[in-house]
Amino acid sequence: MDLLIGFFVAFLIGLTGVGAGILTTPLLVTLIDLEPKVAVGTALIFATAIKGYAGFLYISKGLYNKRILLYLCSGGLPGVLIGSLCVNRLGVDKNTMMLILGILVFTTSLVNLYFYARGLKPFNVGHRNVKYFLPFVSLLIGLEVGFSSIGSGVLVELLLLSTTNMGVSHVVGTSLIFGFIVSLLGGVVHFSLGNVDTKVLIGLTLGGIGGALLALKILRFLPQKELRYGLLVFLLVIGGFLVKEGIER
Repeated sequence: MDLLIGFFVAFLIGLTGVGAGILTTPLLVTLIDLEPKVAVGTALIFATAIKGYAGFLYISKGLYNKRILLYLCSGGLPGVLIGSLCVNRLGVDKNTMMLILGILVFTTSLVNLYFYARGLKPFNVGHRNVKYFLPFVSLLIGLEVGFSSIGSGVLVELLLLSTTNMGVSHVVGTSLIFGFIVSLLGGVVHFSLGNVDTKVLIGLTLGGIGGALLALKILRFLPQKELRYGLLVFLLVIGGFLVKEGIER
């Protein structure tokens, strides 16, 4: 099962640029029955491997914004460190974690669908204000990434599309590199705390290699806009299921 999850998630990341945290953690909790904090740590290290490879490709092509990346990291790094430590100390139970994850997945997907369906243009907060705004918001995103492994992809992309005039390719590239950095830090913390299932991680990575390679081969033949909508609708279903499970168990 872990091979299939790794293949599926890496395949979607290769096609859309999102999915490492928002998909992996819920799937590990629901299908493999991992303890929530172990699922978070395992998902973070898996995300580090996948986003590291994809981010390298974007860096080699110059498809990222160094200044924006520095702003994001200035808030995101301390945020993910605090979040990773808190999830271990708080000892959140499985039902609570599933409910939190479900709400995050559902609302994040819904917000993304709204932006894409309405075709809204980015809201520029201004050159002078962005250096204050992005670190603050990325701190909150970093907390969430450390706590649940979700946010470094979808939330950052939405943030950049909403507050800057960056092109989509640069938004995706900057988001992937930021996701690699915070996932690496969060993954190291979780690993040091014993919150990683090594056997599952190996299976995810092996499956992910195949998924990423397949995505690269068929990427040019698929309509990206329709695929993005399909993924977000699928995430809405996952979010609703997790909320239901978290409430009823």
